[in-house]
Amino acid sequence: MTSVRAPERSGAEGDFWDTARWRPAVVAGRWARCLGASRGRRVAAWLLLTVLLLFVAPIGVGAVASAQSRTDAAGASTIDAIGWMDVRDSSGTAVSDYVFATNHGSLLHPGNTALSTVLDLEFAGFMAIAVTAIWLIGYAISFRWLQLVSVPLTEVADTLAGQIGTPMVMTVAASVGAFFVAWFVLRGLFSKATLQVLTMLAVALFGVGYLAHPMADVLSPHGLLAEGRDVGVAVAAGLNGDANPNPQSVIATMENTLADNFVRHPLQVWNFGHVVDRSPACRAEWSAGVAAGSDARVASGMQRCGDTAAYTKSQNPNAGQVCTGLLLLLFAAVLLLFGVYLSGKIVVAAAEAIYHAFMAIFGFAAGGFVYGPTQTFLVRNLVDAFVSAGKMVAFTIYLGVYALVLDDLFRQTPGQGMEVIFVGGAVMVVGVVLLRRVGKNVAARGNQAVARIGSVLAGGQAGAGGAAAATAAGAPSGSERLLTALAAINTVNANPVAEYMMGRRRFPLSSRSRLRQDAETANMRIAAESGRRGWILNYNRTREQIIDSARSAAGEYGHTPLGAAVAVDRVVDRGGGLGDADSALTSAGFTDKQMRLDAIRAYNYRTSWGPNMWDGDKHLGQAIASMNVLKLGRTPANVALFQRTAHRLANRRFADPQLRFSSFDAEEQALLRAYFANPSKPVIERINQVATGSATTLPGITGTVEPERAALMNRFINVHLSRSYLAAAQAEDLPAASEILRKMALPEYWLGTSKLTPSKAIPTF
Repeated sequence: MTSVRAPERSGAEGDFWDTARWRPAVVAGRWARCLGASRGRRVAAWLLLTVLLLFVAPIGVGAVASAQSRTDAAGASTIDAIGWMDVRDSSGTAVSDYVFATNHGSLLHPGNTALSTVLDLEFAGFMAIAVTAIWLIGYAISFRWLQLVSVPLTEVADTLAGQIGTPMVMTVAASVGAFFVAWFVLRGLFSKATLQVLTMLAVALFGVGYLAHPMADVLSPHGLLAEGRDVGVAVAAGLNGDANPNPQSVIATMENTLADNFVRHPLQVWNFGHVVDRSPACRAEWSAGVAAGSDARVASGMQRCGDTAAYTKSQNPNAGQVCTGLLLLLFAAVLLLFGVYLSGKIVVAAAEAIYHAFMAIFGFAAGGFVYGPTQTFLVRNLVDAFVSAGKMVAFTIYLGVYALVLDDLFRQTPGQGMEVIFVGGAVMVVGVVLLRRVGKNVAARGNQAVARIGSVLAGGQAGAGGAAAATAAGAPSGSERLLTALAAINTVNANPVAEYMMGRRRFPLSSRSRLRQDAETANMRIAAESGRRGWILNYNRTREQIIDSARSAAGEYGHTPLGAAVAVDRVVDRGGGLGDADSALTSAGFTDKQMRLDAIRAYNYRTSWGPNMWDGDKHLGQAIASMNVLKLGRTPANVALFQRTAHRLANRRFADPQLRFSSFDAEEQALLRAYFANPSKPVIERINQVATGSATTLPGITGTVEPERAALMNRFINVHLSRSYLAAAQAEDLPAASEILRKMALPEYWLGTSKLTPSKAIPTF
């Protein structure tokens, strides 16, 4: 009988039917080896993967989002995939209602139909990616996600604390800690024994409150995470000019700003070639069309608001818009990367704080009483919890600064279109890199703090071992005991627990500790009262007001001797003194110290000489004093003071811009011109008599003169002479200025207002 043998399978066929050959990990490894066999294959694989991730995948997302779009009862087209996120721009428009206004073509224009279909897919993909990124950032920083898990986490933590923090466990842990105290005392390590006792007291004191509600310091509305977030939001709001920020409103504003800069404006550039929001009418039309969910209404709105270029762009889809859409998809992908990275950092920081809060339960319940690594474990968890709050502050401030920079970027170049989008994408890439560095720096600082505390505790443990070895070798000498006792006393003296036990007196064992405590308490109360009443703030405001007066002078006259003279004048006018002038001028940019000192010295001469040189009008006395200062030397500072005083006389003391020669008739003008040419006592006395009603006529003027006209002429004399004096001062014509000033001083001398003679008081040149 002949047996029939089954045909044998070849090696390749046998491997094909081997199930282990087709496991996903094995297949992936085989493809990886095949693609990495040569440099050309590796480059081709990376290029293909990049195209798939940047273009094919977003368009696929757009197709899914377009399939999920709906039209609600009001007629607004909404993408369900992102509509539930409720992201809105600064106009209050839901971003999920945005439309891409274009010509969808017809049977006669199949090209427009094809282009519009591709544009719609790109638009939906761009919206899904960009809105998701913005929502992630807002959702992470608003802590709405933390509210979902806070209740179960709090219940679990309370249950765990109740199970572990029992009297039996704490008694056993305290007994182990007391054993270490006794051991240190027997070995003569009194400082370590004292430190261990104080540590156990601190753990017991703070552990009672912590174990009652372990998660309260982390998950409560006023916990570490929320306070860290609020501090970051306050700093970010301060950068945006908000002095009294509300965290929720600031977060909503950040979300609105991101929606404007990353979705609304790029979409308008893509759709119309430029940002149509620059026109208020077009902004309103676009928002109304989007709210109605009609791309036809958006396009017709551009025509109604007068933006014909935008309307033409929307009616003529082209391949350039498809290319722009691909670039915006890349832009949205980078934004999504930034949003995922930032929100991930915030969530991880919160998770770290929650984790360390859970671990601290074991420390306060038992580990904190036991000397050694368990105490270090408790300290590390407490420090890491605070570091997590610090990370929350850093990430929130970073987001506020980053949103402010991008908003300023889009505002500074409102008409640059695609250039702004390219720059915004580049800035976002840089932002991801910088955010990574910020996270590393904050984590590094936290690790350094933990490492230092750990090294201190570890050093103490090493010292304990060394002390034990020394004790085994022989008993400590008297000097060593003295040093040990002094170290113990110093440790107790500097410990905060001892401070509370001694009536909150710092360093209670030090000399004059009570007097030092009273002085420090008085200083703190004064500082607190000053802050409560706003004294310090008001003082700083006054200082800033004085500095601003000097800055205004520098802005008008430059950093010149005249600018310095005006600055000193304005500083004193604002309530400052000559002692404040030098610092104010320095802050205003007057770097020449000699110029500052000369200006202050000249002003001091004018102020001190004025009352002694003329006992009549104060401003006239200052003008006379400034001319006498010129006798000390025609330095730039003295000349500048002279010109500044003339300016004050003309534009403040006798300022009346509307009063000119044309305000009088021919006879009055003739009388005034004759007086200016040759001032005489009878004329000025007659004018004053008519002004007071004791006379009715003036020489050279027919008929009676009303008192109002005479008073107007009397005022015009000083107004006209002060203008002439200012012109002579600006021209540095000192003889003319001296003569004009004499004419201004004569009426006061004639009428008895001043008893000094003008010819003696006013210098001649």
